[in-house]
Parts: sequence; C-alpha cells; structure tokens
Amino acid sequence: MRKLFFGIVALSALFSLTNCSDDDGYTANPSGEIPNIVETAVEVDLLDSLVAALMKADEESSTNLVQTLSGAGPFTVFAPTNDAFAALLESLPGYSSLEDFDTDTEKRLLAQILSYHVLPTAVSSSMIQEGMTAETVQGGELTFSLAGGVRISDATSEDARVITPDVLTSNGIVHIIDKVLVPQEVLDVLLPQNTIVDIAVATEDVSILRDAVIKTFLADTLNGDGPFTVFAPTNAAFLALLDALGNNYNGLDDFDTSEELDLLKNILLYHVIPAEVKSTDLTAGEVATAFADNTIEIIASGDGFVIGDASEVDATIEAADIIASNGVIHLIDKVLLPQSALDFFSN
Repeated sequence: MRKLFFGIVALSALFSLTNCSDDDGYTANPSGEIPNIVETAVEVDLLDSLVAALMKADEESSTNLVQTLSGAGPFTVFAPTNDAFAALLESLPGYSSLEDFDTDTEKRLLAQILSYHVLPTAVSSSMIQEGMTAETVQGGELTFSLAGGVRISDATSEDARVITPDVLTSNGIVHIIDKVLVPQEVLDVLLPQNTIVDIAVATEDVSILRDAVIKTFLADTLNGDGPFTVFAPTNAAFLALLDALGNNYNGLDDFDTSEELDLLKNILLYHVIPAEVKSTDLTAGEVATAFADNTIEIIASGDGFVIGDASEVDATIEAADIIASNGVIHLIDKVLLPQSALDFFSN
C-alpha cells in the first residue's frame, strides 16, 4: 500500500513540474532538479488526496509507502486525481473522507488500494499493448486496453482512463488517471456482495446458527436491507448450550413445539442489533436488540469489550468485523440468553 501511494504522488508531482502550466494547478520546480515520485506528488495540487491517502496509510505501523516510493525504483505509478478519490469515497457506505479509514485494518486496506496502483518496473505509455496485463506491487493484476486512449481494468466494472501519460520522475514514471483502482480483496470488504445469511451459509464454524436461522424462518429477514449487526455464536458455543440443557435438547431438532420454536427465534433475534455496529463503534452500555424490549450489555474488558446477557456468563468476541452487504458479523463464544429463555429452561 505504501509503495503504491508514494509512487502515485511522485509521478503526479513530476508531471506538474515538467508538463503543466500554472493554469493546470501545478508549480514549477525552481531548482530545476527532477523530484522523485513522493516529492512530485507533494507539489501537485491535483494529487492532494493521493498525498493524504499516503499519509493515512502510513499511520499503520506495518506500512512504509513514503520511504518505499522515495527509493531507487524504478516504479510505474498510476496516480488518481482528487476527483477520483472523491468518487471512490462517495461510492463507499460509511466513508465520507479519508479520515474514516481510522482503524489499523482500514489503513491496511487503504495501503492495498494504493499499492495496487504501482508496478515494480518502469512502463511508458508506448510500451502498453492491447490486452496487456501487469502484476502490481499489491499482488493483483491490471489489464490494459487502447480503446480511446490507455484504459486500465480493475476488479470493478468501470475502467480508469489515463488522462496524463509519461510523467518522468527520478525513480520512475507516473501516469495520472481519472479513477481509483480497487483490487478484488478490498472490493469484497468495502463493497461486499454477500448478505449476512450468505456469509453464514459459507462459514462452517457457524453452521448451527445457519440451521437455526433457517428453522425459525429468519433467513428472509437477515437477507433484508438492514443494516444489522449479528453477534454470531460459533458451533462450539451452541454445543456448549445444548450440553448444559441436558438430555431434553441434544440438537436443534429438539426444538419442535411451537413454543420452543418461538423461544429459539427470540434467542436468535436477541443476537441482532438493528443497526451496523463495527468493533470500533462499541461503547459500554445497554443496546436494544431485535428481540423487542430486550437489551444486551456491552461491557468494557481490558482493551476491548465482552457481551453481557441475562445470565452470569459474558460472551467474548472471537472474530470482529466480518462485513456483509447488509451489515456486520462478530463471532462470539457463547449463545446469548434473554431472561425469557432462562425462565423457560429453568421450568
């Protein structure tokens, strides 16, 4: 990610120094020296968002894009304009600015996007051929076409267009483009296509939860627009509950009366918050659930949080922020029980 970001910055800056007038928003380099990719980007107003993205990604300790793209190279950087970044942010639910990439995970995603714009070699526009592919520093692949100029295909349905080619820097070549390129791995996270139910169906560790959702006819609800937050008990959590209930409940098939099916449905709804709450949004306090008039409690514990129900045992979040198209899933190690369930099982 860092490599990509700095490559883009430097390339744009170089172009501004060598090919653009003041009317284009660029300033000349008074020293006459050719800057590197990063130095170029910093000096170009058109690439302010690229520079900001580079700095934001580098806040994560494992990335070092500025240093990389200030190195010897050579690199090729496809540098998105400010308008390109604005269009990307407008298309992403929950992201109105680069400052919204505020967790380490999101900064790593930003770094992946940036490094997807960088090739580990110098490629001028004259070297690009119809149908050519190239592997990026991020590890993904870009495909090129020459229909109406140089165009670049990424994992989305819209191509990027090179609007200013062949900006030379001291450590590579920059091509300014009109779209932010997005690799498939990042697209799956930021613009997921799978609903909460789709993810549950595909995740073996929550297969009992999946079967319970189907059994209680909640699949259509959790396939809806949402957004929802689901605290999803693992199979081990369900098996622990069944074991604690004794011989009367050896599996979901033992929930066979209308009263037991209603109970199971309410237990499941007790795990659903009718809003999107990522791990970074968690704060201590009670939260209303989709089981009407029932709340769970978010409890501070060490550096994180545990989830409290009507019992005396809290649930631990084992995996957070599994993003779906209609919400988010957090895997937990315990089935949450409302007071009505405790009363039912104690009779």
